[in-house]
Amino acid sequence: MTEHDLRAGVCAQARSWLGRREADGSHREIIHIYNQITPLPRGYKLRYDDPWCAGFVSAVAQTQGLTGIVFPECGCIPMIAAYKKAGRWMEDDAYIPQPGDVIFYDWQDSGVGDNMGAADHVGIVIGVSGSVINIIEGNCGHQVQYTARQVNGRCIRGYGLPDYAAAAAKLTQDEPVGACATGSPNPAGIVIPDPESVPDPDTAGDGALHVPSPSAIPAGWCQPALPVLRIGDASEAVRAAQLLLRGRGFGVGPDGADGDFGVNTEAAVRRFQMSRGIEADGVIGPVTWTELIKFT
Repeated sequence: MTEHDLRAGVCAQARSWLGRREADGSHREIIHIYNQITPLPRGYKLRYDDPWCAGFVSAVAQTQGLTGIVFPECGCIPMIAAYKKAGRWMEDDAYIPQPGDVIFYDWQDSGVGDNMGAADHVGIVIGVSGSVINIIEGNCGHQVQYTARQVNGRCIRGYGLPDYAAAAAKLTQDEPVGACATGSPNPAGIVIPDPESVPDPDTAGDGALHVPSPSAIPAGWCQPALPVLRIGDASEAVRAAQLLLRGRGFGVGPDGADGDFGVNTEAAVRRFQMSRGIEADGVIGPVTWTELIKFT
């Protein structure tokens, strides 16, 4: 597990919720996940009609098991206080953030000097292109959506800098030699199999994921279990793939991420495959999975 992996997992989860909105109630899953955080920040359960930008960031952290570094809160001001207390607060508006950093805003910024006002909003940095920061924000126009800001732009209050490096080092230290802990999730949410159950490439049958045999797996290497999915399948793996497709901008039909691999999902898979220059067969195999969970 690396720092890059953890940052990528946070960004992938944020992408998977793009388009969740209050109008159709699809944001409620985010609220539910926030309310599962233990201990619940300030003991307050978010309601569906509460402001939920900080809850969105916190819920992303909860799904990745990173609430120890992406500090959960239901409000921006106490969230900033947590980063300051941990020595992970960046006051300089001109800082060039990294994917997975947390960006805060103060809409009353005068544009003169350092913005020192009370924060009004928060989002997750997805990347920086030139001087443009690409961000995903919850409760932005009452939904989860992309925004873009200029580095050192007006209204940036500052940044929370989760210590991904320390978290990655701890996870690596805790992993058994030779493989990840059985059943532990990786940043893409895929379950890591017991190395004894990994199929040997010389004996694996058609449709199996061809990976090194257990004896060939080096220390610290993890192989995610990526099931081959096709039309007619119904499972949580299908739902995960549908969420990833939606996060990439490929709609899966009016039923959304329902876990059923129907004609709309197959069409979305084909469109995605064509966009990536891979065989557009409508089947989610190892190559398509790799593209779906890729950081960029």
